[in-house]
Amino acid sequence: MRLLLIAAIIAGIAWVLMRNMQERRQAWLSRLALPGRWQGEQDGVRYRLELEGDLDGGAYHEVNDGPGGRQEETGRWHLSGNSVWFEPESGESSQCDLRLFESGRIGLHGPGRERRIYIREGDNVVMLPRRRG
Repeated sequence: MRLLLIAAIIAGIAWVLMRNMQERRQAWLSRLALPGRWQGEQDGVRYRLELEGDLDGGAYHEVNDGPGGRQEETGRWHLSGNSVWFEPESGESSQCDLRLFESGRIGLHGPGRERRIYIREGDNVVMLPRRRG
């Protein structure tokens, strides 16, 4: 009987810890707010990254304009820990380290995106709450 009680207590503690970790991750994802349009400039190259989908993955489209011309890439992205994985439609997937500097400003570091700083593009669309009733 005692072993059953101990097992129930351990299972309860494990459940509380797992739920707490999930809530913290969800809060972190909400703070990141990755889906949207991001832009930046580095060494004469202007880049724009549009992330669509959920808070932790979806489709992406990136455009780079620079002295060498215009380059575009589309594919899928997903968040894994503190890394963003980009899986282009043509080519190999790549992993970039993600840094959150402040709300609306992130950094990516990885193949093809070395030390890039992205700033969220603002828009003038304001979401209004839906009426219930």
